[in-house]
Amino acid sequence: MNTDNITIRRMRIDELDDIQALYAEQIKCDDNPLTAIRIPPKQHAWEMRRLRQQLITNQRYIACVALDEQTNVQNGAPKFVGYVAAILETQAHLFEVESFASIEELWVLPDYRGRGIGQALMETLFCALDDLGISWVTTRFPESAKDIHEFFKKIGFEQKTLEMQLHISPTD
Repeated sequence: MNTDNITIRRMRIDELDDIQALYAEQIKCDDNPLTAIRIPPKQHAWEMRRLRQQLITNQRYIACVALDEQTNVQNGAPKFVGYVAAILETQAHLFEVESFASIEELWVLPDYRGRGIGQALMETLFCALDDLGISWVTTRFPESAKDIHEFFKKIGFEQKTLEMQLHISPTD
């Protein structure tokens, strides 16, 4: 899919290092609630190793990228300007086992926002998930993230639950 000289497609395993570098940079400078609640900076290296292992071993990680074909980085390759990733999960109910996807990361570089790239990334992800027989997609983000909430509502997400959390500190 192309959006104004932007190519949107599934990520290849050989692109993971480029995505990791861009992702690490975004965590430092961007207040993206999806990345902020998912990975504290101290855990970044560990998380990336885990994601790489999932990609290589059991394909439980689906990612799509947005590339600016007009802007080349040092090696002459297109510049990565956006990324979305979902983890494939299984949930057991009383009478069935259901597979679903949980969107874990979504970002578009600030200079590229407002051009439909986030929506195109999501549509490409939905097609990949549909090919795998996944029809249920979830995501989580802080209640204070109104822009993210509006974005997901705009593309069809509905709030179905209210999640509450409690951090239990180990006692000495």
